[in-house]
Amino acid sequence: MKYVSIDIETTGLDINDCDIIEFGAVLDDLSNPLPLEDLPTFHTYFHKDKFVGEPFALSMHKEIFLRISEKREGFTYISPEKFGNKFKNFLAANGYILEKDRIVINVAGKNFGTFDYQFLKNKTDLFKHVKISSRIMDPAILYLQPGDERLPGLETCLSRAGFQKTVSHCALDDAFDVVRLLRAKFS
Repeated sequence: MKYVSIDIETTGLDINDCDIIEFGAVLDDLSNPLPLEDLPTFHTYFHKDKFVGEPFALSMHKEIFLRISEKREGFTYISPEKFGNKFKNFLAANGYILEKDRIVINVAGKNFGTFDYQFLKNKTDLFKHVKISSRIMDPAILYLQPGDERLPGLETCLSRAGFQKTVSHCALDDAFDVVRLLRAKFS
């Protein structure tokens, strides 16, 4: 099954006041897995004149803000209003087919359904160009253990899968971590 692992970084948790600053996506196919380094990726920083956020998130993403403010070379920057079409074109270039002017994708992501989806819906034009299947793959359920009071976070999932890695809070790295977690259970 083909899917897109998606992660975003934001300036906080409030979808009404905070902004998306980074988007990362990795295309994978569980029925035909390529080496991780050969998987197609899409990564961009969102560029705006002004960002609104919460202190903990703003301090966590100092490096991202430096890149955005300096428009450092080697990275892509796009406005949230032009993001959806660019991502749709990336998907089309990688074999996804247009269906009624949009591309339909299966999505995987840690907390995607309750967090990333809401931000993408409220802060970008993505859903004019891409339709996300109603069933979202969140790897947390695959790493739930007896005695857990809540679904495990990404770092706990990685540890339980045998990956000795901390969460980087870089959208593309975190999207790759979801691919690793799904492959550990389905490959």
